[in-house]
Amino acid sequence: MSAGFIHSIDANRVHVLEYEKREFRDKVLRVVPLKRLNDAALNSGATNGLTFHEYFMKEMLRWFKQEFFTWVDCKPCAVCGSPSQSGEPLQPTPEDLSAGATRVENHQCTICGASQRFPRYNSPSKLLETREGRCGEWANCFTGICRALGYDARYIYDATDHVWTEIFSPHLDRWVHVDSCENAWDRPLMYEQGWKKQLSYVIAFSKDEVVDVSYRYTLNPSEIKPRRVEETAVQNKIANCNRLNFRHSPDKQHFLTKRLAKEMTAMLLKHNLGSGKVYAGRESGSLDWRQSRGEGGTMSHQEEGGAVIKSGDATHSFSVRYCPAGDKYLISRDGGPDQVLAPFDSLVFKNENVVRKAEYDWNMVYLARANSSKSSIKWRVECSKPIKSALITMLHTTYHEGQVSWSCDLDGETSSFQPQFSDIDLSKLEGCCTFSITAKMSSPGTQENCWQHTQLFRTDLGREETPFQIDLTF
Repeated sequence: MSAGFIHSIDANRVHVLEYEKREFRDKVLRVVPLKRLNDAALNSGATNGLTFHEYFMKEMLRWFKQEFFTWVDCKPCAVCGSPSQSGEPLQPTPEDLSAGATRVENHQCTICGASQRFPRYNSPSKLLETREGRCGEWANCFTGICRALGYDARYIYDATDHVWTEIFSPHLDRWVHVDSCENAWDRPLMYEQGWKKQLSYVIAFSKDEVVDVSYRYTLNPSEIKPRRVEETAVQNKIANCNRLNFRHSPDKQHFLTKRLAKEMTAMLLKHNLGSGKVYAGRESGSLDWRQSRGEGGTMSHQEEGGAVIKSGDATHSFSVRYCPAGDKYLISRDGGPDQVLAPFDSLVFKNENVVRKAEYDWNMVYLARANSSKSSIKWRVECSKPIKSALITMLHTTYHEGQVSWSCDLDGETSSFQPQFSDIDLSKLEGCCTFSITAKMSSPGTQENCWQHTQLFRTDLGREETPFQIDLTF
């Protein structure tokens, strides 16, 4: 293990203390729209095993990704607006260094040749002003905001070059993975299973402790272990950090020791691996940049036998709607209040190569193929009483030669139908208790962006529309 990695343990241990400064916390409170996020969390009406504490965090995660922070590969030319490319790095100024920018990128216009400085700031306070960067800036600023708002949060450093956040949920009694770059909640396996990263060391840093959390992020500990070179030296370094740099009261030390023991046990037994079932490659950053890092990934399939939509104790009516903007289902029985369930794959019976995509430049969101290959997605509905009538709406959008086909499976008999039109004949569902709906997406193109040619439930990111809707009466 390089001396640079050992140094990063010391550097990150010291850095997270920036989040505890009063002036930083005050600045966060001036920037974050607390009332709006609070109202959104309260209005979600969600249960799904989570509390307001978790739903506020999910709303903040969405806000940070969609409204607050901006991803920068190369900034467009400030003179003519043309694309830029990276040139030779520039020397940091004293002002850059004072905000933690020891590196300054040189973004050169491909047309007029103009140069633009891009300091890679490491000060969380400065990042509240600039609101841009790549994963380092995103995770740094987001983790700091979490701490300033009172969350027990820690900064996660992956030795294979990524960073993110974990928060401790008292309700769930465990640490929850949160990646602000990807708007990802509780999907710790996304890096190994989706991005296809060859993980080695994943280290957590907080004001209280340094913890090796590598085994939370893998299904294959035996594959990680050979990549963990000089493990004794790394573990000794972490132990010394905790022994020499943290001073806790006996009660606090007892609490941390007990929590750590439970965390280590859960990792070794592969408990609490998160709620995600479908893992796509990385979304943040340009395609060329993702491919150069080998993080485009390939899709993990959710095999048939997944989640089922159940009417439960509904006696007269049952409704399930999907809202792409909030990535959540709204479920109502007999006209009662909505139960909320998230994300989209939480009620999917079978998923082959389908992910949720958000276009922040166009402010649109939809389900689409993870790449240019064929894909399909299936929902299965099981009712406790025979169906009397049914109304099904499932909208799709196609471009160029993209194709979307829908089918309904009823007692082993499959028939095609078009749920976008109001004149569909659903009489076959009358008297049945179980059926499945499948969407298949394909296009003959081979270009890298042809996955965009087939989209399910395309809607505006700012509107709570439900282009997926199943209404049943009994």
